[in-house]
Amino acid sequence: MVKNYREIQVSSTILVFIILGIIFLGAVIFFIGVQVGKKQADLMVKTMTAQKAEETVSAPVPVPVAEGSSGTSSEQLSAAATPGQSQPETKPVEQPASQTPARTSQQSTTAPSRVTQQPSAVPSRTEPTPRTTTAATGGNYFIQVGAFNDRPTARLEAEKYRKQGFNAVVKEPFARDRKPLYRVWLGGYKTREDAQKALSELVSKSARNPGFFIVQQ
Repeated sequence: MVKNYREIQVSSTILVFIILGIIFLGAVIFFIGVQVGKKQADLMVKTMTAQKAEETVSAPVPVPVAEGSSGTSSEQLSAAATPGQSQPETKPVEQPASQTPARTSQQSTTAPSRVTQQPSAVPSRTEPTPRTTTAATGGNYFIQVGAFNDRPTARLEAEKYRKQGFNAVVKEPFARDRKPLYRVWLGGYKTREDAQKALSELVSKSARNPGFFIVQQ
């Protein structure tokens, strides 16, 4: 059996119109879908908001109870729960009169002891007096504690040691000095042992090695 086929010929203009119609139809369908989706989303948001509002309204608000009023609040709640029943009256318990004088007498006896109590005085600390060294004179052993380029500075240094109890002298510059040096000597000590003892005392008082040394005139 032979089938007959019919051939349909479409011009290019009609083909263009068909394509444009298909595109337009697709755009309309897409726009309608977008609008429907927006409406559904708005509806869901409104529904959730309404549910949250209902939950917020239906949730009980806790009422804080102040300290010391727990008995009153419990009585009020029980009275509100059973309005038909009358609450029994509570009478305060009276204490015997014999206890009141005992308490007052006890307070009167303990009050003066608290008033008369005074803190013990803190003993004042006495600082030890600095040890002074007696001035040594008459010997030819000295301790050189400094050499300065000017006389006023050397005199100030010597005065500092005089206040500590030493016999301090300022020596004039020697002829062999390239530059004039004013030396501060402590002494004089009759023996080198006495000079060494005084030098050890000076070194022990200073925080670092001062570089003092013994000279013999």
